[in-house]
Amino acid sequence: MTAPAADAVARFRTSFPLVDAKLHPHSPPPGTVPRDRLVRRLLAADGPAVVSLIAPPGYGKSTLLAQWVARETRPVAWLTLDALDNDPAILLAYLGATFDLVQPVGQGSLAGLGGSRERLLATAVPRLLSELHDWPAPGVLVLDDAHRLTERAALDIVTAILDHLPAGFRVAIAGRHQPDLPLARLRANRSLLELGPDGLAFDDEETMALAGGIGQALAPGQARTLASRTEGWAAGIYLALLARDRGTADIDSVSGGHRYIAAYLDAEVGSTLSEDDIRFLTRTSVLETVTAPIAEALTGMPRAAVRLASLARTNLLVQEVSRNEGTYRYHNLLRDYLRAELARREPDAAPDLHARASAWFASQGSLVLAVEHALAGGDRDAAVRLATAAAVPTFYEGRATTVERWLEAFETGALEAYPPLAVISGWIHVLIGRGDEADRMADVAEGSDFDGAPADLSASYTSQRAMLRAVMCRTGPQDALANATVAAVAEPPSSRWRTNALWLEASAHWLLDDGVDVEALLADAVAVERPGPAAGSCAYAKLAALRLRAGDWDEAARFARLARELLLRIHHDGFIAGIMVHAVSARVAIHRGDLAGAREDLVKAQLVRPLATHAAPWFSVDALLELARAYLAISDVGGAQLALREAEAIVRRRPGLGRLTSEVVAMRERLAGAATVLAGSSTLTAAELRVLPLLPTYLSFQEIGDRLTISRNTVKTHAVSIYGKLWASSRGEAVERAVQLGLLEPYPGLAADPTRRP
Repeated sequence: MTAPAADAVARFRTSFPLVDAKLHPHSPPPGTVPRDRLVRRLLAADGPAVVSLIAPPGYGKSTLLAQWVARETRPVAWLTLDALDNDPAILLAYLGATFDLVQPVGQGSLAGLGGSRERLLATAVPRLLSELHDWPAPGVLVLDDAHRLTERAALDIVTAILDHLPAGFRVAIAGRHQPDLPLARLRANRSLLELGPDGLAFDDEETMALAGGIGQALAPGQARTLASRTEGWAAGIYLALLARDRGTADIDSVSGGHRYIAAYLDAEVGSTLSEDDIRFLTRTSVLETVTAPIAEALTGMPRAAVRLASLARTNLLVQEVSRNEGTYRYHNLLRDYLRAELARREPDAAPDLHARASAWFASQGSLVLAVEHALAGGDRDAAVRLATAAAVPTFYEGRATTVERWLEAFETGALEAYPPLAVISGWIHVLIGRGDEADRMADVAEGSDFDGAPADLSASYTSQRAMLRAVMCRTGPQDALANATVAAVAEPPSSRWRTNALWLEASAHWLLDDGVDVEALLADAVAVERPGPAAGSCAYAKLAALRLRAGDWDEAARFARLARELLLRIHHDGFIAGIMVHAVSARVAIHRGDLAGAREDLVKAQLVRPLATHAAPWFSVDALLELARAYLAISDVGGAQLALREAEAIVRRRPGLGRLTSEVVAMRERLAGAATVLAGSSTLTAAELRVLPLLPTYLSFQEIGDRLTISRNTVKTHAVSIYGKLWASSRGEAVERAVQLGLLEPYPGLAADPTRRP
């Protein structure tokens, strides 16, 4: 890896463990046929903006792209996709990293990689697109193996890139089948160059060149026959030539079509490789990329680095993708064949191999891949324990979609068998404001017991469950205090959960207003060696709020700053703590006369306000009341009224929240004489805030409804309300107004009216 590449990957690894090999094309091995006639078409400066290379395996799509970019004079960003890129946060991180190799990406573009799918389209995607528009010259983005993208959220990111390309920029999309992207629209606008099997097929001259590259000579007539019988399928030509060389087939007996791949590969693998090589390849085929250490762990064979290098030299289907890291990939054709061969040779081996891979990745600290292999191998016991350990850190890294996919993979019975995961699942739902799901997980936890040590490193299941009970406060603050106290006693100073336990204990005392020194308890919560970023930011924000009540503005400002610093350690901008943190920060800014800074904080608080639900009722109500006070400080009565209404809705769902109940009444009395009409950007409801991020896209109201699982008419109703509150008369004008207010990031090159499709 070059120094710039290492720097780029290192920067993005602060929140994501990236694989450098995905950011570079593989180097075509010696003997690869130059595809000059196709490369010339791709090099044309005036060609269509999007190139689609869709064909079955073995048509040389990746090789053609590698030859193109090797001769390209424009800046090139390359990304080979895999199944994990269906998590939009992972996809955006890789896009940012590959853009960074061309031109350093601004720090602002690295923020906001977490959050809801809608928020990503409103923040991180426009920022990264702006980076493309800032390149010194129009460039090329290559997305290889694009068929691996199947989730709508990831496809929407690619769609947004296609819809907002800089002038003169090109995107190449290669895959086995066409991904669900707006290629029909591009085709209608003549913005698409399509190369399918016919366009990628080898002609007679290329067939002769391929034969010469592996030491065979073909007469023109033989080349014509072979190209015809294989329909120009590169892999078929290559494998047929090998079979001919070994006397197992002749040109006249070659059958065309990729349905014969297994027969060709049987001849290729069985005739040229030793039994050890075959066993090595089949057992490592469960991996996406292969390195020597994990290959040895899976196969038990020593000197894997030497074996991999030898296989890459002698077999075009084994490709070295990162020389410095010693990383290899098997061609899709070969990998599919090897997995089928593994099932034939060792029918029961795959689960064990996935288990070994899972254990190896866990030992290396790569818990995400450890979970993935445990799930792939069907080892639910290992998967639930690993997911329990990995879920919260992975969520904090911004990979909420990955965590949600894990949790959806486990049926209720698996959670009942290992209830610590039900508790962790409950916490995840609390953090993102999913009250009903949090209740369901809490019910599973209440109906289960567990004697072992939870994999999340909490002191015990009793302590772990007690903290969930305390934050959800389903039976009132007195019970919340009892549970928080249990956890505070159980979690030792070295526990990563201690900050959480102490913050919950302090908060319960504050709800009860029982005379305990709450500020001292909160100070203890953040005094641990490494305070947890979520609970720590909440504790600092509450300290700031208490200092605001006391009129100590300097200390309030200090605590607000510390709360923001801890919040930034969480790479997930859709996180409930942001409401309180930004509300107190706004009040401090208002006091100092920094109205611009205050408005920025209020917008940030507003964007995560939909996460305030009955999942964490006391925290949500406390944060909403703090937000109402901030709105009142700038005479925004409408914003204060809406925050109060949402707090009242939570209190109706979770009555008996101690002192907060009377504080809600006091705020209602304070606003009693204010106008009842809600207008202005601060009064966008939670439902409207979910629709708003999708308005800058080219999605129709029906498509927006499909994304949000609501009807087209409901979307239209929310959109019309948004227009009114933003003083706009159209969708485009509403988007422009939302950008001006900071509610949306501007898409570069956005059309005046997003309802007009390009």
